[in-house]
Amino acid sequence: MNIRNGRLLCIAQYAAPYEGNFIASLEALEAILCKEYKCEVAYVFPRLASSQAWIHKFMLEHRTFFTCNDVCHSYTELEKIREEYMPTLVHTHFDGYDLAVNKVFFNGVKIVWHMHNHLSYVNHPLKAIYQMWCFLQHYGWQSKNVNIISVSDEMKKFVEKWRKRSIYGTLFAGGGGKIQFIPNGIELSRVLNKRKPRISDDKFIFLAFGGRNSQKRIDVLLEAGKELIKLRNDFQVFITKGTDTESVVNNYFQGNLPSWVILKDQTEDIASLFNSVDCFISSSEHETFSYAICEASVFGLPVIQSDIAGTMWNAKNPSTRLFKVNDPLALCKQMNFIIDADKEELEKQIQVTIENNRRDYSLEQWAHNVISFYKQI
Repeated sequence: MNIRNGRLLCIAQYAAPYEGNFIASLEALEAILCKEYKCEVAYVFPRLASSQAWIHKFMLEHRTFFTCNDVCHSYTELEKIREEYMPTLVHTHFDGYDLAVNKVFFNGVKIVWHMHNHLSYVNHPLKAIYQMWCFLQHYGWQSKNVNIISVSDEMKKFVEKWRKRSIYGTLFAGGGGKIQFIPNGIELSRVLNKRKPRISDDKFIFLAFGGRNSQKRIDVLLEAGKELIKLRNDFQVFITKGTDTESVVNNYFQGNLPSWVILKDQTEDIASLFNSVDCFISSSEHETFSYAICEASVFGLPVIQSDIAGTMWNAKNPSTRLFKVNDPLALCKQMNFIIDADKEELEKQIQVTIENNRRDYSLEQWAHNVISFYKQI
């Protein structure tokens, strides 16, 4: 595709309270497209985004449209946007708008779906049949003329499998749109060179980000901490509040939280939070990329992470420690190890990791990777 003088329409099922790395990524991409390729860029969000604090400044700087919150039924609104903006390339983020975009945009308009979420299979037999039908419809038949970016290699392979299972994939093996794994990028200014010497209170402090427990598995971290407290008492675990984190923690301890567990409010000031701790833990069962791991590692924290496919991109780094997913004893062992690690040697490892991830996962690198993808479709 020749993207020079193109008109990109970015359609994102995104209405989070913070801009975070996602909005910063879109802005970095727009900056390069406009400066180097003379492109125009406009954005579409669900109406819920219009009530978020960040959107007002965003709308002053970027052409922005809104649709209904039930984004899979946003056909009429997307048709109006199509007629007004007339894009040459439509790029969706997350999966809610995908099928509506397929129905509305045609006649030579290039379509890119950007997968951010982890997809897995349910155990219930009847629900599994319906789910597999949905996957076949979405990533099989409906994806035949679509180009797909996945933020993890695991989900790239997931899409490839469903495309091959469709009739289209069987008849035209290797056909259809391009599918590529492109890891996310982070806004380096949030974390790079923000590290300060921590004033120790004789407690080694771990940090984990809460969220939906079926994904984040904070219960595994709590079990690991329960084992570690049998060995030593010179540590604490900070856990930020997420979707069901408070209820998971309170239920685990039946309302009587031990002194080594501290629940923290979520904050946009990530550097201050990182400066208050010594190590980041990701005990997730499912992830695609994990902005949190990338930010923590570039900030300068050692990372303990589960050995899942979605975050193995960070496994090569010397300040990263892996444990078998959902194994609290293995996590406990790594927590114990990092507390006793030689501080000078660990600092050398951290500096190598910072350089590796700063180089590979900047927003600018991400934007250039996406633009390279556009040129190949």
